[in-house]
Amino acid sequence: KIEYTLPLSETRKFEAGYDGEIENSDENNELFVYNLETLTYEYQSIYSHLTNYYDNYQAFYLMYSDQFGDFGVQGGLRPEYTYRNISLLDQQEEFTIDRWDYFPTLHTSYKFSEGTQLMASYSRRIQRPHGGELEPFITWMDANNVRVGNPDLLPELIDSYEAGIQTFIGEISLSAELYHRVTNNKIENIRSVYEENINLHTVANVGKDFSTGTELMLLLDPVDFWNVNFMANLYDYRIEGVLYDEPFSRKSFSWNARLNNMFK
Repeated sequence: KIEYTLPLSETRKFEAGYDGEIENSDENNELFVYNLETLTYEYQSIYSHLTNYYDNYQAFYLMYSDQFGDFGVQGGLRPEYTYRNISLLDQQEEFTIDRWDYFPTLHTSYKFSEGTQLMASYSRRIQRPHGGELEPFITWMDANNVRVGNPDLLPELIDSYEAGIQTFIGEISLSAELYHRVTNNKIENIRSVYEENINLHTVANVGKDFSTGTELMLLLDPVDFWNVNFMANLYDYRIEGVLYDEPFSRKSFSWNARLNNMFK
């Protein structure tokens, strides 16, 4: 990881960097079944596998920030290269992903007065699948459930649009935010029939989901030894895509709230 910062003035600067990671690992999964007659554990070759995982992530970024009076802006771009190869060595199968992704960002702010500012931003993020979601073989969870990963799984790419305001009302800190987030290559858990009375659990990229909502936060100290932190989130959620060649959609309205009290 390499980072470089070039100050151009008290309010203006240019940043650049590189971040790379290469990982190569072998995983040996073995299944043994206890034989009640011989009182020994017997090796099951059909459910035992040797797998090699090779991941190569290379990323570069450029960022520029400036301040024009009460208006601030920061913009950047992060190209990211992904090469992933999963080899099921005992069956001589390979699954490879070789791709570039691009992640632009733009953050703006405007200061109305001391302690009050308006902010708006756009960013794109990535959420990579974890190892268990990529395993290219059957694993028995119990007598009625088996699991298999999806080695062709693509990472989720999240586009986030946000606008909010922060202010003080006396000693009370208040912030409110509106957001709209779109998740591409949405990863969902899928359940289907493996055999009679046996469920098959796997994961797949099924389409897109959309979250649109508002988030409120309140911070105050009623007395010197008591701190109150309240947060509420209300949002409309929708997911749509194609599963087993059949289009589907689902929507819901959700909310959650959290109240923390700290006594010092």
